[in-house]
Amino acid sequence: MQFSHILLLAALAGPVATPALAGAQTLDITIANTGSETLRCRAATAHWFSVDMGDVGPGESLSYSFGVDVQTGGVFQLNDRGDHMAVQRIWCGEKGNDWPSRAEIRMERRAGVEPQAVRLNCASDKGKTACVAP
Repeated sequence: MQFSHILLLAALAGPVATPALAGAQTLDITIANTGSETLRCRAATAHWFSVDMGDVGPGESLSYSFGVDVQTGGVFQLNDRGDHMAVQRIWCGEKGNDWPSRAEIRMERRAGVEPQAVRLNCASDKGKTACVAP
């Protein structure tokens, strides 16, 4: 087979997954606000950026997904340029005071382990937020 035909076949076959993305999954998180205060949920990513996941009013729910490389256990969010931004931590707290009143959202980050969906009921009371599994 001629080299030009091999290139044509490769082009028609489409892109091939790279090994770094072959084990990619998602970490799906759902937060239900069971309290009376609006919650703001955020994630700290690589280079200390803070990403808003959104606000959750009383009686509302918020769902969000992050990428996970199962081979390494790394949790990431794609930025607007397609770069993987490592997720360092995720939290929810009272809107306007989310960091001091935060509850940390635990993430499974072990190499070779597929993440389970995280579903939590969260409520803030007197400047403290607590999240529990339903």
